[in-house]
Amino acid sequence: MADQIIKIRNVSFTYPEAKTPAIDNLSFDIEHGSWTSIIGHNGSGKSTIIRLLNGLLVPDETSKAKIEIDGTVLNDDTVWNIRDKIGVVFQNPDNQFVGATVADDVAFGLENRGVPRSEMVKLVPAAIAAVGMTDYTNAEPASLSGGQKQRVAIAGILAIRPQIIVLDEATAMLDPEGRDQILGIVREMKEEYDLTVISITHDIDEANLADQVLVMNDGQLITQGRTTEIFTQTKLLKELGLDVPFFTQVKAALVTAGVPIPPIVNSEKELIKFLCQLNSNR
Repeated sequence: MADQIIKIRNVSFTYPEAKTPAIDNLSFDIEHGSWTSIIGHNGSGKSTIIRLLNGLLVPDETSKAKIEIDGTVLNDDTVWNIRDKIGVVFQNPDNQFVGATVADDVAFGLENRGVPRSEMVKLVPAAIAAVGMTDYTNAEPASLSGGQKQRVAIAGILAIRPQIIVLDEATAMLDPEGRDQILGIVREMKEEYDLTVISITHDIDEANLADQVLVMNDGQLITQGRTTEIFTQTKLLKELGLDVPFFTQVKAALVTAGVPIPPIVNSEKELIKFLCQLNSNR
């Protein structure tokens, strides 16, 4: 059985004065080292899930509700230990900056955790270098571009060595090139440090990069599975007001036009390769 780093069981949460729960009896698992995307329209409960995972919100009181992170059940006694395991990169990196320079900002999380300076002088440059920002070590964060700011935000997370990185709409304010660069960095860091990644996103093409997709609607988990299973459910996704990845749309159109595309073709690169081979055989 796969190692489950996150286990959510029968969790509900209702905001004060709300008539209906933001999260309604939610249960799911996330495997260690996997990339999971959570999609859904605004108000579907995506960001609430993250705030529940790191203890910023407390589930409604029920006898069955449980949140477990890396084998530890989340409660008042374990919340700070669990927060050390989870790093969150938000949509607007300006909201995360507290230091006068890039180096100061990356060091902030380490200082809060009481990491000795002898270790910090090693960890901070390494984290900055990992995201390709060494030349900007002494720059003011406000002077950076949007993509550079997100790199610094990721460096600050990497420095504290979490087990889980959450991208909470982290690429929403970037252009396509900037988005691809950030996602590429996260994927490299995931492999190098054996991280588990959770991506909260409205970008369906970004969600298509994941190993697993959770589809939320009005606080409920509608369906979950591998991208190849979820994004072929075109009718369901459209009923929920969600889009379908461009690759899936192209593949479906080609199949409708009579092009014999085998089921094993499950990515844009594989589709391009298959079409090139098909054309060369003619």
